Amino acid sequence: MSNSVSIDNQEQYKKAVNHYLSPKRKDSVKTQWEEKFSLAVIGSAIKKLEERYSPKSLRVMDFGCGLGEGFFLVQNALNSINLSKKEVSYLGLDNSQDMVNVASEQWESSPNVNFQVNDFRYEIPDQPTDIYLSCGVPYSHLSQTEAKGTLGKICRRIKENKTQSLIVVDVLGRYSIEWITKWGESRWDYRMSFVKDGKDQKPMVMTCYYAPEIKKIVEQAAQQENCEIQEIEFCDRSIMAGRHTSTLEYNPHIPPYREVINSLYNSERTTNFQEILFTSPLPPAPSEVHEFFAKFSGMWNQLVKEAADFCGENLEISETIELPEPFSKLRAELSQYEDNKHDKSFRAHVIEPTLANYLYQLESTLQPGLGVGHTLIALIYVNGKN
Repeated sequence: MSNSVSIDNQEQYKKAVNHYLSPKRKDSVKTQWEEKFSLAVIGSAIKKLEERYSPKSLRVMDFGCGLGEGFFLVQNALNSINLSKKEVSYLGLDNSQDMVNVASEQWESSPNVNFQVNDFRYEIPDQPTDIYLSCGVPYSHLSQTEAKGTLGKICRRIKENKTQSLIVVDVLGRYSIEWITKWGESRWDYRMSFVKDGKDQKPMVMTCYYAPEIKKIVEQAAQQENCEIQEIEFCDRSIMAGRHTSTLEYNPHIPPYREVINSLYNSERTTNFQEILFTSPLPPAPSEVHEFFAKFSGMWNQLVKEAADFCGENLEISETIELPEPFSKLRAELSQYEDNKHDKSFRAHVIEPTLANYLYQLESTLQPGLGVGHTLIALIYVNGKN
């Protein structure tokens, strides 16, 4: 990546600071789906670290840290696995001076939380670290060659410091429904047009990944540094409601799913069930990607149809399927409200959020870790003690 591109990216993130500070960013999808999923993923990963070597404290280095949300994520994950007393030391790194300035001011009263300007393509701070975290797809700003070089530098630090560490790599998923017009490309001009005044956002060259591509890069980087990879896991986050499902910038064939799903949680409005159905055409992709979407869309649409049927609406879908547990329980759960089903207020307060919760469980349970969501997360467990 050239320096000019890096400067352009910093300028775009400078404009996006207000987006990260805005309460509107914390919509229902963010809090009820994305943060919940990230919390479960990181909590499970920390638990594995604990089982393997139980560090006395947790040392976290967060790449592309923004305003330091990674610290909240780690702290909340520790709380979720009953390790709230474990001390966390956090170093947030970001190549935007504006982000670092705002973050440092917000966290100035927390002695174990620090921030510095850093471009991880060129330097990885030399300090023992248990979790090399990323939460805002910073690796997608890099080319595949740069990503391999950066991961090699991290593996080198792990070897030098003789730690057993977790590397969290989050990137844009190559086969997200948000950008089906870009499925044929791995690196393309991406705009953060979902932020406030998004029409003014200039394109940034970003890399999207299919899981086998990340796996290959990680293995090559580790082999280059003679570093042992113990395990790699992959997770897909935000399959149906990534932020570009609202802009429709790269896929005009879908409803604004994020807005529609947010509506399910909004007690002041009634949602159009027809808009929740997933019927988007899909371009060529690896067979396992198409197999996933065929299975997932069938179950997704069946859940929506059952909620609509209960409310007296007939949605035509291509095939009626038998849902497995626990998703088959939606009909029974809704039947408790038989006497209230035609009450629009009750529908908005109870029926629609119940459907939303089932849809979240479906997405989070079926996610295959392929690169079919807004974000593909790789959890890489590395042993630097050998």
